[in-house]
Amino acid sequence: MGDEGLAAWATARGMTIEDGVHLPRTTPLLAEGEVHSVDALAGGWFSKYIEAKVALIDRADAHFTVAVTHVPKAKKFVPWMLCRRAEDEHLLGRAFTALVGDGNRVELGSAELDRCYRVYASPDREDIWFHELFSPAFIVFLVEQSPKGFAFEYVGGTLCVSVLGRQTLTEDLDGLRDATVELVRRIRGEIAERLGKADAARSAPGATGFDDGETAAPSQI
Repeated sequence: MGDEGLAAWATARGMTIEDGVHLPRTTPLLAEGEVHSVDALAGGWFSKYIEAKVALIDRADAHFTVAVTHVPKAKKFVPWMLCRRAEDEHLLGRAFTALVGDGNRVELGSAELDRCYRVYASPDREDIWFHELFSPAFIVFLVEQSPKGFAFEYVGGTLCVSVLGRQTLTEDLDGLRDATVELVRRIRGEIAERLGKADAARSAPGATGFDDGETAAPSQI
């Protein structure tokens, strides 16, 4: 039933079900050996210049609905960062442990954020840029405005946004889409502060990072 729900949502939003297409295995949540199955996968445009794939994935520890897109220029400032829900630390897996190691949790000075999330990042990050990304407004978005079960991982250009459980209702999938767009907007905004607006966004809709990326004109959200 979940496959049909995602397919109906994708069709209504101008996206397509993509059989035989693989998700990138870059982030811990999507890593080889961690994902047991991808039960449905849709691809298309979330907004102008944001192409993404949405999938229902099963792991040994839990089910997730994920949105995967690419923000390649952020890796100049942070090679990897993970923002995981505090209550999901038992679901992190071997790939998470291998990436994070010891001592890479970032304290951002927010009791509200610490209550809800655990943030980890590469020791090679640009710390000022990283703290500006996690501004008070961004923390409010994470704690109060993001969908229930929301988390994200960024590794080497790939951004994986997730919510816990198999989300197949229109309002839940719309919520995941909108939260992904907002997250990308904030990351690109911080890139633009350093590199300028022209360099923060992609110059062409087709330059998405997906091997099979379409070049059809996207719809505005």
